Amino acid sequence: MKIALKGMYVLLLFATGCASLGLPTPTTYNERLAAAYGTITTVRAETLTLLVATKITPDDAQNVQNQADTIRSALDVSHTLFKTGDTTGANTKLTTTITMLSTLQQYLAAKKGTK
Repeated sequence: MKIALKGMYVLLLFATGCASLGLPTPTTYNERLAAAYGTITTVRAETLTLLVATKITPDDAQNVQNQADTIRSALDVSHTLFKTGDTTGANTKLTTTITMLSTLQQYLAAKKGTK
């Protein structure tokens, strides 16, 4: 499990690094979906880091984890829609879900700067 998490983290770092180096960012549905799944892994790891650093409470950390679970479920729904041929629905769901994930990342970033 830890190896899989590290692998997803590396993929996310790669995608982020590509953008900062001027390389293409994820644009296809599958690339965007994979990046979103990787970001969930990063959010979970960051939440643990903030909890250990006492920048968030255990209740707050659990809330973030619950939101990450919800976002992951939404990504799964988007993927199912895509596989069944509803590409418009899948892309709409993915875009909305990525927005939710971005908001969660912003929240964690704000908490990182506290205390």
